[in-house]
Amino acid sequence: MKKRNYNIDIIKGLAIIAVILIHSLPDEMLLAILSPFYIWQAVPVFILLAGYNTAQSFQRRGYVSLNQFYNISFLYKKFERLVYPFLFIWAIQVIIHFLMMDGLNLKTLVISLFTGGWGPGSYFIPVIIQATLILPLIYMVIKRNLTAGVIVLFFISILVDVFCMMIDVSGSVYRIIIVRYIFALVLGVCLSLNTKNINYKWLIPLAMLSAVYIAGVYYQEWEFFIERYWQSQHAPSYFWTLLLVIIGLRAYQFKAANPLSRLLVKMGQASYHIFLVQMFYFWVIADGISDFPLMIYLAITLTICIVFGILFFNAENRLRNRLKLQRQ
Repeated sequence: MKKRNYNIDIIKGLAIIAVILIHSLPDEMLLAILSPFYIWQAVPVFILLAGYNTAQSFQRRGYVSLNQFYNISFLYKKFERLVYPFLFIWAIQVIIHFLMMDGLNLKTLVISLFTGGWGPGSYFIPVIIQATLILPLIYMVIKRNLTAGVIVLFFISILVDVFCMMIDVSGSVYRIIIVRYIFALVLGVCLSLNTKNINYKWLIPLAMLSAVYIAGVYYQEWEFFIERYWQSQHAPSYFWTLLLVIIGLRAYQFKAANPLSRLLVKMGQASYHIFLVQMFYFWVIADGISDFPLMIYLAITLTICIVFGILFFNAENRLRNRLKLQRQ
């Protein structure tokens, strides 16, 4: 049995804290503390790790053909872990809309279902589902020739991004499509297939170029064609994301041996559920305490999102285990 990599859980635990901070702190403060280089890397980190973990799963199963990648059983297991928790939160949001807000028409209801519900970060749900669907294709390209595949997919991701700008895709549509994160998936798959042979002579200069790009977009008002939406969260920035993830994986091997590391591991395991809880929290609760002093507001916000996210995760797992026992 493969030993669990606690570093991945801890990276995800830190990333979900960053997500909460992104939605808690004003942009001016986030820029002042240089958050584009770490806090605002949260979602790219999640996407890159999705590519990494999925490619690891493909390798363990020995998948080589599209029939294997896209078999119904495998895809169902992937999607149910994403869709069922989301549907639970979405159903509560729908009820609140009917009872406390202006109600819902059928069109709004359907649109909300396919765009991730309501609240900051809701775009992540359709984006990660799309990522699940295209990762087998990315994996097959990179598996055939790692270096050439990464180069080709880098330019393809740029071209797709440019095409979206050329046909004037609206911001509301662009936020829920995978386009800007394709290359983060590519680098995650690349890392999985090349974990033991990372070429730092190439990676570090490329990561520094990404850092320059991030700094230019956020602090020097650089605007190339693809930065109309989402600032630097596009292909040129993700070598920096890759370097952060590699540091997180290799700098120190965590063993979840103390309370803090165990908490971070649990947060990483429950990160998707914490994400859904924070989405709901900022949608309907956060404004009620927004006048509190910042440190108190942050303490309350982090506590509510993390505690209820972990409880949500544990409750779903208990329910799954009960259903599994009943079927046996």
